[in-house]
Amino acid sequence: MYVSQPLPGVGGRLKAEPEDFELREVPAYEPAGEGPHRYFEITKRDRTTREVVEELAGALGIPPGDIGYAGLKDRRALATQRISLPAAAAGPEAGLEKVSGVLAYRSLGCHHNKLRRGHLLGNRFRIRIRDVVAAAPERARAIQESLSRTGWPNFFGQQRFGRAADNAAAGREVLRTGRLRGPRWKRDLLLSAFQSELFNRVLKERIRRGDFLQILPGDLCARLPAGGMFAVESPQAELPRLKAFEISPTGPIFGYKMRCPQDAAWELERQVLEEEGLSLDSFRPARLPGSRRRLRLPLEEFQWEAQGSDLLVSFFLPGGSYATVLLEEFMKVGGSAPFAGGGPAISEADVDDLGS
Repeated sequence: MYVSQPLPGVGGRLKAEPEDFELREVPAYEPAGEGPHRYFEITKRDRTTREVVEELAGALGIPPGDIGYAGLKDRRALATQRISLPAAAAGPEAGLEKVSGVLAYRSLGCHHNKLRRGHLLGNRFRIRIRDVVAAAPERARAIQESLSRTGWPNFFGQQRFGRAADNAAAGREVLRTGRLRGPRWKRDLLLSAFQSELFNRVLKERIRRGDFLQILPGDLCARLPAGGMFAVESPQAELPRLKAFEISPTGPIFGYKMRCPQDAAWELERQVLEEEGLSLDSFRPARLPGSRRRLRLPLEEFQWEAQGSDLLVSFFLPGGSYATVLLEEFMKVGGSAPFAGGGPAISEADVDDLGS
């Protein structure tokens, strides 16, 4: 299911080489020049962020938790991102030299706080799609024009659900039983995958009903690109702002403290919960407060160039959104689109890379 469904895709394949998938983090702020945390920009190849952090921590003799980062980046990629280290850590440059897969680094200065997840505006991507169909330029142009008008659905990507697409089912079991053998981070990952699947189901249903480009009675909308949330009083009055990508309806990251919409918007979300035999209070024992996530995003800074049998595309994504979801709108090679249990034939990352 794609919002550009009537238009045929360009086909192709991703990540024949890590260099086919380049991304660069767009920071939310610059270091102040003083403070107990020293920021570095690193470029890594074919390594997950966690692998780099753990190896660097070992080289510096510090706990991995002392190293901060704004997002987990793809393994099979050439990824440039920022990390923070305790300013008191001895020999950070020598430590970075020892980390396999780190191709380059530079010191950015010190800052008052450690880098934490979400401390970024987003990521810029430059991606090579190999072996596209002969009509790829015409198809890419048509899809770009369509998505520029409609926006694209902010699904959680297939990598959120693991290589076997079973993380959400495992998370459902953890929520119902409270039992899991293994580290805390794995529990959190599985529970998050289940929440993500429920969000995807709500968004999928809105698209199926023809409500992707509508504001429902009772919707909670968010101002774009990163503004506050408000309850819609008059859906018709807000349609011009929706069309102009000034606002987007939001969907549920279910939790016991999640702010709920009203009327038709809540009926849809409640239906998904009830299909699972759950209520918002079901998330309390797992200490999942919940939140809201934008349902629709604009196509930003999108460009493409035909190079022989390849298509080179570049674009910007806000933090927390998935390049594979947008690419699937163009490629249409996954059959069932990016949903848990039936995702695209392309894969963006290891199970621990959550698209931020």
